[in-house]
Amino acid sequence: MLNRRYLRIKVLQALYSFYRDDRFDLQVKEKELKNSVDKIYDLYLYLILTLKELRMIAERTLEERKKKMLPTAEDLNPNTRFITDPVLMKIDTSSLLANLKKERVIMWTIEEEPVLKKIYAEIMASADYETYRNAPVVSFEESKQFIHSMYKKFISDNEMIKQHLFEKNIHWAGDYTLATLSVFKTIKGFKEDENIELLPLYKADDDFDYMITLFRHTILDDVNVSAILKDKIANWEPERIAAIDMLLMKMAITEILQFPGIPVKVTLNEYIEISKLYSSPKSNTFINGILDAVVKDLRAQNKLAKTGRGLIE
Repeated sequence: MLNRRYLRIKVLQALYSFYRDDRFDLQVKEKELKNSVDKIYDLYLYLILTLKELRMIAERTLEERKKKMLPTAEDLNPNTRFITDPVLMKIDTSSLLANLKKERVIMWTIEEEPVLKKIYAEIMASADYETYRNAPVVSFEESKQFIHSMYKKFISDNEMIKQHLFEKNIHWAGDYTLATLSVFKTIKGFKEDENIELLPLYKADDDFDYMITLFRHTILDDVNVSAILKDKIANWEPERIAAIDMLLMKMAITEILQFPGIPVKVTLNEYIEISKLYSSPKSNTFINGILDAVVKDLRAQNKLAKTGRGLIE
């Protein structure tokens, strides 16, 4: 799920919080960083389990219709394509999802059920579902396409869903797009004769260590990194340099020094791109100039201990 740029952004946010907190408690902020990232997986699971909840609502709705005082023929013999949909069934019967739901306490509350019922009603009334339910035969791939389309139209951009989830965790507002794209990717990867596979939180085995090391050393090596920066920012008054710009430059230098396997160009490009998202319009040019000067000095002093062919560039 999480690529290195996303982890850099999470570290940036954690560092910003650390330096704004008078306690300067590294352990507390590190724990908050870990928790913030881990909670993204809860959001991912909530969004997948929305499909399970909708299937359950459909099942209960059909049962309730059969118990009406004067049920119609359609009430007694309803179209069950939605509740027997192979993709929804695969989600509903997944032991992996069931275990994670229990372990991480992922559940929609009774108070939130009206939101899901409204979404279910909208799906049932849609032209897409009418076409789907009346198709003579539906293949597994066609089921995947329908669920993907349904999710995109009725769930991923649904403001009610967002509101309820953001009330659970206000930080999810910034993670929602990533989690939604991860759900799409997960559905796309479903195979008819195999158990469902969920995306791992970290894309690579060493990504967690990368995140923690970057966070810790940006703080612990602050004096050394600040000294490296001092001459390069001498023409600018420190108080006029945006706090985010300083953090980004310190993170970039820390990464250059602490991670011999990451090419310098990759590091520079990543932090310049992040500055375009989180700082002023001219910050990327400023940061690029300062970091270029820093890298030239480090290279001249033989302090770029990069490993692997081409990584010094």
